[in-house]
Amino acid sequence: MCGSITRVSRKDGSGCILAEDGKEVCFERSEASRDGVDKLRVGHSVEFELQYGFERSCAVNIKRLHRDAGQRPGALNCP
Repeated sequence: MCGSITRVSRKDGSGCILAEDGKEVCFERSEASRDGVDKLRVGHSVEFELQYGFERSCAVNIKRLHRDAGQRPGALNCP
């Protein structure tokens, strides 16, 4: 699934992603790829998987998607 980062807490590393289906899902620092959450910024396009928990869904296996030159900002570059 693809989406874009809407919030990132530098304090604890958690954040939120606006998914392509319009739903917001949260993530924890440990779920960012080897680049880490420190590299994620609001507006970055990401690819992730949903993990269904007891109370809510969470984003896991988060990877930043790099936009191609010429792609308009905000457009998702999802494989």
